[in-house]
Amino acid sequence: MTLHTLADRRSNLPAPAGENRKPGEIAAREARSRANLKPLQLLRPYVLKYKAVAIAALIALIVSSAATLMLPFAVREMIDRGFSPEKQSLINIYFAGLFAVGALLGISSAIRFYCVSWLGERVIADVRADVFRHLSRLSAAFYEKTHSGEIMSRLNADTTQIKAAVSTSVSQVLRNAVMFIGALVLMVFTSLKLSLLVLVVIPVIIVPLVLYGRTVRRYSRIAQDEVAASSSFASENLSAIRTMQAFTSETLVANRYAAAVSRSFDAA
Repeated sequence: MTLHTLADRRSNLPAPAGENRKPGEIAAREARSRANLKPLQLLRPYVLKYKAVAIAALIALIVSSAATLMLPFAVREMIDRGFSPEKQSLINIYFAGLFAVGALLGISSAIRFYCVSWLGERVIADVRADVFRHLSRLSAAFYEKTHSGEIMSRLNADTTQIKAAVSTSVSQVLRNAVMFIGALVLMVFTSLKLSLLVLVVIPVIIVPLVLYGRTVRRYSRIAQDEVAASSSFASENLSAIRTMQAFTSETLVANRYAAAVSRSFDAA
């Protein structure tokens, strides 16, 4: 191997994470991602492939939400009626009712968690298989412009984020929506005046959460980009380890990777 060959290979070593990306390009990509959440709809066919599990998860979610809403009423009935002198003999029945509601809540929550976790893992496995199948059909020109380390990071780290969206996030959103509607109905049934007061306060709580969510989404995208960039830098340099060692660049490359990891840490 000649020095010219080594020099050519060294010149092809990737720059540290973040050096090749322009702030304007990152900002434009973030703006597009904030304005368009339609790509998430592409996950629908993957979920619909497992309708039975999805339906089971939805039923368990509704049951667990209803049991959660029933729990305070069961406690109230046991205390207000079971401990009254007139109906003290019925305390065992009220306590059994409270226990039944708690057991229903525990069982339905466990079923929901299992189904949602299974669905998330299964969907992400299918997505990874399809992404890899698509990558295997791309032209050589694509791989000339894209580092393999970044591709691996997208294939693994980014799809893990999708799994969280498919399983935990969607489940929590649906559960909170059911809980909100059910709690609102029960509040109106219990006290219309107090319900109106609570409804006045809700916007004060929701607006900061919406702003916070947008900020988290923006920084989450930046963090994923930094992880992909640092992974790409490590992969490409380790694949050219002989060239790096021939030029005694171990310390230089290690320092540059440390800086890339530090940027990833700051973003996270």
